[in-house]
Amino acid sequence: MKQSYLHGEIINVYLGEPEKKEIKGHEQGYERPCLVLKSFPHLELAIILPCTSKAPKANHFTVVKLDKGVGGLTADSYVLCHQIRTISFERILSRRGKLDTKDFNKVISVLSDMLEL
Repeated sequence: MKQSYLHGEIINVYLGEPEKKEIKGHEQGYERPCLVLKSFPHLELAIILPCTSKAPKANHFTVVKLDKGVGGLTADSYVLCHQIRTISFERILSRRGKLDTKDFNKVISVLSDMLEL
């Protein structure tokens, strides 16, 4: 059976390094927690949102704060909804946990507003 990931799951992902020219501009890189939006096991792809522990300098509506401990996060973290990305399962390193419905719905609400759905 092929690997699968659940929407709302927090996973550790290797997103690349600027020194190796694996990321460009303001893309998120390195190993970091990411939120799974959708998994496509038959394609071995997942749509994810990177997280960061750095508080944004400005109050962007595209950023959702998650408290330490939620979904297995080890620090207060910020979901970067404007950094939607499709990744290969080969980039996924491990699982951390899963968001509860309330926190996941906050992210979905921001995505819906941001993408004007």
